Amino acid sequence: MTTAADGLARIGFKGAIWQGIALVSGKGIVLITTIVLARLLSPEQYGLVAAALVLMAYVETVADAGVAQALVYLPASAVTARSALLVSVLLGAMLAILAILAAPWIGELFQLPEVAPLVRVLAVSLLATALGAVPEALLRRDLQFKKLAVAPVLRAFTTGTVSLVLAFAGYGAFSLAVGTASGSVAYAVACWFLVRRSAPWQIWRVAKDAIRATIKFGVPVAGSNLLARLIFDVDYLIIAAVLGAQALGFYTLAFRLPEALIINVFFVLSTVLFPLYTQVQDQPGRLRDGYLRGVRIQALYGMTAGVGLAVLAPVVVPLVFGSKWSASVVPLIFLSLYAAARSLGAGANDVYKAIGRPGISIAFSSIRLAVLVPVLLLAAQWGIIAVAMAQLVTAVVFALGMQTVAAKVLGIQPKALLNSIFPALACSAIVAMCGLGLFLLPYVGGVATTGLVVATAVGAVYVVLRFCFAPVHNELLVLLRRKSHQPA
Repeated sequence: MTTAADGLARIGFKGAIWQGIALVSGKGIVLITTIVLARLLSPEQYGLVAAALVLMAYVETVADAGVAQALVYLPASAVTARSALLVSVLLGAMLAILAILAAPWIGELFQLPEVAPLVRVLAVSLLATALGAVPEALLRRDLQFKKLAVAPVLRAFTTGTVSLVLAFAGYGAFSLAVGTASGSVAYAVACWFLVRRSAPWQIWRVAKDAIRATIKFGVPVAGSNLLARLIFDVDYLIIAAVLGAQALGFYTLAFRLPEALIINVFFVLSTVLFPLYTQVQDQPGRLRDGYLRGVRIQALYGMTAGVGLAVLAPVVVPLVFGSKWSASVVPLIFLSLYAAARSLGAGANDVYKAIGRPGISIAFSSIRLAVLVPVLLLAAQWGIIAVAMAQLVTAVVFALGMQTVAAKVLGIQPKALLNSIFPALACSAIVAMCGLGLFLLPYVGGVATTGLVVATAVGAVYVVLRFCFAPVHNELLVLLRRKSHQPA
């Protein structure tokens, strides 16, 4: 007999599968684009685009005032959706105009005048993000993950195609900026097409109470998201300001793989877990069980993938991107371990929002940012390797802190939380031993080493899960089954 908790878990897992398919497809296109662009652009050109993208990402985070998250949390109604769209459109348009006007000042602030025209191009992406936020949120609220999976693939395909065509035509840094803006427009159009008849386009039919409710919930969430984005990208800003565009180019490329393969997976799971947690927000037992299950799966993937990527870094960078990017190897090792450490704290912010307490996320993120900025400024004096090492250390400390607070809020015993994380720690240790052991073998290198490490590590992890953590192994098998089920 399928319980309600199992039904909800199955919905969540299927949602994660569809979002995962979209992620793999989209990021596969992005990875190919990145590899080609890395061979066409110089590290300095790559760094300039990275600086512009980071600056615009901050503005995009608050472009809808958090109303998209509010739509997931608040009771569903047409007037709420229309009110949220009105707020999102007005704020997005204002921020896009502001970005265009402030572009020269931004270039002067970071002593990178070449960034100004890139910011103007990316203002289009900002407006598109605001326009697409509400239809995307409606699809997530209704758990339409299968339908929504089309949009990120289209965005990645558009971004890659436009970027590569312009790069081969010799447009340099502009190729990636124009490609990114084009992809954002394609994403917004796709989201509106997917909601079609239920699209809340009549923005003149709104209500003050609905606007007030969406802003009341959305603004703290937007603030939390902005702080999270600052934490995630502040290293880029510090490197650009202290070490320059070339160093930022090396660091950005090093971050691309752990971001695409690990961190973005957590973002996808977040979009699935948040609406699921909101559905059981008034059922503490089910919420605790679901949270522990989410922690277990995210940590298992993040830790094993992060450690594995760290082991493979000396082979992957020259093999995939070329020898001119060799300065990215050591940063990639530490940034991969940083992504692994982040997985230990994944999910906490989603559950805070789901129980209507986004202020906890804001408080935690404020403390983290206050610690991270001076630490990274100090580390930048020794180069990008030191910055990557500082990121790893702070990620470990704050992951432990976030889980401690989440356990207290949800009433989870420390032992239960440790039991959820322990399989990830054991499997990542096995991956490290397999990888380091194979690298000690003589006369093995390049593609052969990569294949051996991956195959051996995957086999070893399966054996450990099967015979040492049978309940976790069986839980994953249950989630993978496609038999009929009853949703929660």
